Amino acid sequence: MRKMRKWAALWVAAALVLGGCSSGAGGEAKTAETPAASQTAAAAESKETAASQSPETPAAESGQAGETGAAVKANEKYKITLVVKNLTNPMWIAVQEGAEKAAAEAGVDLTVLAPATADSNEEQISLIEQSIAKGTDALVVIPADSVGIVPAVEAANSAGIPLIDVNTKIDTSGGCKIETFIAVENYTAAVSVAEKLVEMLDQKGDVIILEGKAGAQSSVDIVAGANDTFAKYPDVNVVASQTASWNRTEAYNVTLNLLEANPGVAAIFAANDEMAMGALEAVSQAGKSGQILITGLDANEDAKAAVDAGTLAITCDKNGNGQGYEGVMKAVMLLNGETLEPNYVVDTYLYTKD
Repeated sequence: MRKMRKWAALWVAAALVLGGCSSGAGGEAKTAETPAASQTAAAAESKETAASQSPETPAAESGQAGETGAAVKANEKYKITLVVKNLTNPMWIAVQEGAEKAAAEAGVDLTVLAPATADSNEEQISLIEQSIAKGTDALVVIPADSVGIVPAVEAANSAGIPLIDVNTKIDTSGGCKIETFIAVENYTAAVSVAEKLVEMLDQKGDVIILEGKAGAQSSVDIVAGANDTFAKYPDVNVVASQTASWNRTEAYNVTLNLLEANPGVAAIFAANDEMAMGALEAVSQAGKSGQILITGLDANEDAKAAVDAGTLAITCDKNGNGQGYEGVMKAVMLLNGETLEPNYVVDTYLYTKD
């Protein structure tokens, strides 16, 4: 029987951005314009949830996050633009679907943009600049690069267009302004997956970590959560940690090389499901299927199917649908004149076979 375990995240205001956070209280692109009349149908899978206390995040000060889940109606027919990292990764497709649902419920026009080259910071900047020129009322952005996106944020600030930051923390230490930050707590999600993995390993074994794109704060937080967890167990050793840039093919090649260098590895912790699926293929190619535990994050459909089949040990539902939904709804609330909290947390769930 499949089981989803809910992990209520402890959120930390000091961890919202690199350095000091300033928050309010786009090249050719794949584009999807979603008018309010077109509602995205999404059948939610039944989840068994059990409340669990989350480990503490690595920060000095704690703060309350705002509530999520509230639907609002727009006072006007606002034009909102969502800019994601790509529209090939199922995670960002889920974000798009959640955003479209929110737009339909709120009664706003939504334009969804993504770089033609996946995760291109330069193209994201161009898309945001184009959206500003076209007169969008608000921007909802999932940045490919936490620091690299800053010029686009500054351009939005200069134009007086509010920007909602989703999923990946934007570095506002230089003074650029975001209205709020909406995300799962990546550090806590990683800790929950790593703790379950350690349990399945009987607290011993060599582990490989597949990191996300260099420079992405989400990857930094996930890897930190994994490393901090594994460090608590003397007989769990991280023998290699290398980026595979969130990409399945790159993860396949990286894993093959790492398995050759570390033939006795017992587990692979991947920072997303695309890399986990690439690692799964590499393990099979190396003739080690069933000998190495592999985990991912995002709960993509193929990853959940692999968990159900017993080939993938764990994934974590990072609720892309919920992140997209909240991003648009919070933009509508802001445009309606409401005051936003500095941050909003979207719940995550472990997805295991038992």
